[in-house]
Amino acid sequence: MTELRLVPGEVEDGPFSAGTPLPRRLPPGRHGIPANLVVEHQRRRLLAAMAETLAEHGYANVTTTQVSEGANVSTSTFYKHFGNLWDCALAAYVAAADRLCEEIEAACAEADPRSEPLEVGTGAALHFCVSEPAAAQLLCAQAPFEAAALTAGRRLLISRLAAMLRRVRGAEEGALQPAGLDERLIDATLAFLAGRISRGEVESLDELGPELTAILERPRRAA
Repeated sequence: MTELRLVPGEVEDGPFSAGTPLPRRLPPGRHGIPANLVVEHQRRRLLAAMAETLAEHGYANVTTTQVSEGANVSTSTFYKHFGNLWDCALAAYVAAADRLCEEIEAACAEADPRSEPLEVGTGAALHFCVSEPAAAQLLCAQAPFEAAALTAGRRLLISRLAAMLRRVRGAEEGALQPAGLDERLIDATLAFLAGRISRGEVESLDELGPELTAILERPRRAA
């Protein structure tokens, strides 16, 4: 879970006034942490707990009580942040999707200019899955029919990743590809990863880099 830190000057004479990471569970009583940061800390813990609870129990069995306990907050605190489970699940999905895309973009920006961007981006995505398996399962697995908002969130993620893929290929090569091909490739890749994660094969995902890169690059080679 992403660490929250206080910016120096936000609070005086508190234990977290010098940029110290906030703990997973905030201390009781007076702790010198601004109320807005406490609220944000609770929200991030709930998002992480939602991903972890879904990974453990699945959509059919997840409850607000399980998520609240996983985040070390009360159920009433859960409802201060989210109207229902689907609201929380969607927020967790969006947050995880943003982190995934940010890690891919950062890896490509920092990579050696001589390296292949597709290979670097695929490696960064797989590293994210290994380091955050619960978030990766949330992103990769198909949501149930009744969770229309999550399905829409997945389509948006696929569109973002496909846009990255097209940037790697370039405008001329992209124009030669059938419409929607990149989206279908990304969708199939996510489904493939979801299966590996659900079978507990997370640690071996990093080994799939060359195989997935070849699959995603195949239309480029065909062009």
